[in-house]
Amino acid sequence: MNGPLPKPRKIDSSFQMKHFSLFLVLGFLVSPAALADVFQFSLRGYPKEDRNCFDQTRSIAQKFEEGTKVKVVHVECVAERQTGYDFSIEYEAPKKLEFTSTDYSFVFVGNAGRYREQSDCLKNLPVQIELFTQATGLAPVFSYCRSLELSVGKNWEVIITAKGISNLKPSLGSYLMFAKPQGITYEEVYTGLKNALSKQGAILSDLIFHFNSVMGTGEGAVHYFWDKQFHFSMERVTKVPTFEACSEQARDLKAFLGEREKNLFAIYCGDRQFGAYDLHVGFIEKPALEWPKSMEKFSSFSECVANKDQVIKHHQGSALSDLLGGLCSEDFETRAYHVILFKLPK
Repeated sequence: MNGPLPKPRKIDSSFQMKHFSLFLVLGFLVSPAALADVFQFSLRGYPKEDRNCFDQTRSIAQKFEEGTKVKVVHVECVAERQTGYDFSIEYEAPKKLEFTSTDYSFVFVGNAGRYREQSDCLKNLPVQIELFTQATGLAPVFSYCRSLELSVGKNWEVIITAKGISNLKPSLGSYLMFAKPQGITYEEVYTGLKNALSKQGAILSDLIFHFNSVMGTGEGAVHYFWDKQFHFSMERVTKVPTFEACSEQARDLKAFLGEREKNLFAIYCGDRQFGAYDLHVGFIEKPALEWPKSMEKFSSFSECVANKDQVIKHHQGSALSDLLGGLCSEDFETRAYHVILFKLPK
């Protein structure tokens, strides 16, 4: 190829700068919207404030925006209950929001319901809001009493929902009771449970007894804040013929067990069941304590008591466990009496 070289083309820098500037302006205007997306939040059983649920959507949107600082794009009423409505809230945010809530997933034992009457729930609601705020450090977006219309005797529950995730999460636990507590007050059981949970770093929110439940004589529903689930239990450790004997055993067990079992929260006698009285011991986790029965048999409670110290002395000396003491108990099947030996692993 011969001949003169072509002249270099002149680049219009002003044209490039205009497009580059336009790109920056458009990018600045579009990027916030481009980063946002629409997500959905379900609000179930919110109390009725208007005859028509759609009349409440504006106030629901306002509460959600004030509590979350994001924009609501749509609120829809999706179901009506006897005492409240279900709402679907669509909101715009860079990512899906996380919430901390007492709106527990379904638990068969220890149903989330707390109170038989709406008035009891409403009376306790401010207390629960304060406990929730202190435990989680989060401000509630929604807080109300919700009716569990299919629940039996546990009709009203406290619903508190806040934006954000807390290290201490609202949790629900329960334990079965096969006899009503005797010789001990609700406040004593509550305080014992509160202290036992506190030793683990957990916070007790509420303890509700539900008697005549579908499971046994009753249930203790435990509402608390912690980062894991506790396994609550109420164990029957001895069976004796009189309430006086059971009460004496309760005092003896408290004396020799003392503070040595960290998971213990209550010791009490139940009411009369099948002609006898049971000594009950409550734990917030699987206990370190063991209570095997001795092999020695006695024909009566009095005979067992008379020989109890000798049996305890015979079983002492283990290199693997400390024998704290013993209590007499009737075997449900054979009707014979044995010494129940209370041991702690060394």
